[in-house]
Amino acid sequence: MYKGAARSRMLAVSLIILLTASFLTSCTVSPEALQLFLNQALLQGMVTPEQARLIREAARSFQTESRPFTYEEEYAIGRVVSAAVLSQYPVYNQPELTAYVNKIGQGLAFFSARPLLPQGYHILILDSEEAHAFAAPGGFVLITRGLLRLATSEDMLAALLAHEISHTALGHGLVSLASYRMGDLAMYYAELSTQRANSDNKEAAALFSAAVHDFVSLISVQGYSQTMEFEADAEAMRMLYEAGYRNSALKDFIHVLANSQDERIQQYSMQHPLPAERLTRIGVIERQYAQAAAHAARQERSRRAASLLRAESESMDIGYPAAARSVFELGAEMADGEATRVAPLELIRQRRFEAMQQLF
Repeated sequence: MYKGAARSRMLAVSLIILLTASFLTSCTVSPEALQLFLNQALLQGMVTPEQARLIREAARSFQTESRPFTYEEEYAIGRVVSAAVLSQYPVYNQPELTAYVNKIGQGLAFFSARPLLPQGYHILILDSEEAHAFAAPGGFVLITRGLLRLATSEDMLAALLAHEISHTALGHGLVSLASYRMGDLAMYYAELSTQRANSDNKEAAALFSAAVHDFVSLISVQGYSQTMEFEADAEAMRMLYEAGYRNSALKDFIHVLANSQDERIQQYSMQHPLPAERLTRIGVIERQYAQAAAHAARQERSRRAASLLRAESESMDIGYPAAARSVFELGAEMADGEATRVAPLELIRQRRFEAMQQLF
């Protein structure tokens, strides 16, 4: 009988905690409404006065924890996360390669969801043969040499950087950290309520001081959620397209991950959704950008043809070209010829990547 009553009491208190957390995180409850809710629970014997006090304390903590981060807080968290990562991996002392990777990253970040962070984006190369990457809040991206070596072109390197930059630009680290804090707070206060423990337990202070380091361990082993990974892929595809890189390079990079037999690379790949599912989603996005690019090319050919027509009409002082071949055919031939040549920018990217690749 006593065990059944205790179990019912525990379930009731846990339900109150969960309801309180859900109300507060959706910002739909006021302190007055919460107090009315607790008064009813007290009258019905669902909670004791001590448990009601703990729930009010939990409510204040939930409200604090669910408050959006300011950029200053985000940047500070990013520095702590980066410091935690650097305590495990040394920085690769190769300034020339670091400058090269940062130039690519800064160019890509300009097309990201948050192109103008007050402190900018910072990309560090870690001196490790492991395949690993850490996208921390505040614009910090840390990538191992082992992961960089998988890239066989600047487009693939840009695809890797765009994916990781997307994580920090979209705030995935902050969302994960906030969820982690809320989850731990809920468990902590539920335990206090059911056990009628003293509210000034030292575990509360330790919870916050260890949160960031635990977050680093979490993303090191599990990575971000599948939803976040898909979002980062889609955002990376957009960034690559707008920056003038081959967005199919992300697909190439995933193929390399999927086909590798190296356990260190497989471990990195396991932190992401299944390659087949990523490739399917990326394929849909790639076709959309291919259609957009084809439409833009048709518009450009029409513009050039119209320009040639106007120029020839003005020089001949007639309304239509007198040449044997139509100026439209001539313009299309020029456009097609230019499309088949390697663009100078692509050639520059190829040569500088080959020069830097030996430093990976």
